[in-house]
This record gives sequence, C-alpha cells and structure tokens, in this order.
Amino acid sequence: MTSKTINIKVPAEVSEKKVKIRIAADLFKEGEITLKQAADLAEISLWDFLHQLGKMNISFTNISLEDLKQEIEDLT
Repeated sequence: MTSKTINIKVPAEVSEKKVKIRIAADLFKEGEITLKQAADLAEISLWDFLHQLGKMNISFTNISLEDLKQEIEDLT
C-alpha cells in the first residue's frame, strides 16, 4: 500500500492520537481501509484499536469473512 502525508490543523486541546484514531475509525467504518491498516494509521495495536472501535460503537465486523481470515493470518 502506498501512502501519503497530510497536515491538518486542530485545536490545541485535541490530541494528535485522538485525531489519528478518529480518522482511522471513520475510514475503516466506510470500508476505505482494512482493520489492520486502520490500527497502523492510528499507530496503536490491533487490540487497542478494536477497543477504541467499541468505545465509539463501531462494529469491527463490517468486513467479509475472507478478509477477517486474512487479517488474522497477517497477525500470525
């Protein structure tokens, strides 16, 4: 996967980590990136990202069974 860097301005009281997690979650929810890609974008572990999705009431099961199997294989 190729990537690009973007710069955005946010209020000083909003943490960079929170912005990364929110953007990653939104892109994942919309099906633009995989669960693993989202965790990597947020710069947190897959398990921590799953926890964050739960806190935002975003299901991690919006991927096909085959994609989920591939994600698990990629982790092992």
